[in-house]
Amino acid sequence: MPPISIDVQFTELMNQLRHLGAIRFVMMGVCAAFTIGLLTAHYSLLDECNMQAIERAFHTRMIGIIIIVLFAIFELSASWQYKQFADRAKALEGENGAVFKDRKVCLFGLVTLISLIVYALLLVVWWFL
Repeated sequence: MPPISIDVQFTELMNQLRHLGAIRFVMMGVCAAFTIGLLTAHYSLLDECNMQAIERAFHTRMIGIIIIVLFAIFELSASWQYKQFADRAKALEGENGAVFKDRKVCLFGLVTLISLIVYALLLVVWWFL
């Protein structure tokens, strides 16, 4: 089997980078949907004035905290994979490349930091709920 050309490898890596960007956006949406659903359940349980409902409200709070932590870990994992793919694409592209020329790819880039700030704010909401 002949080796895969550099052009094909670079194209595949760029597709993976686009895919990871889309996944990160979808993860934020899924996290928002879980948070809204759990907040609705939490406040509807607090409207009831019995011990079992208060206990369930505590459980929704813990589930919310766990979900936020998991999605923050997913974000860090996606960011790490993005950096790995981008570093490989930059190496394949070489010094005279057009896509990654004079561009440094960071693990904690602007998108990752903003996402982690949003997750931290949601964690604070769940923690002090």
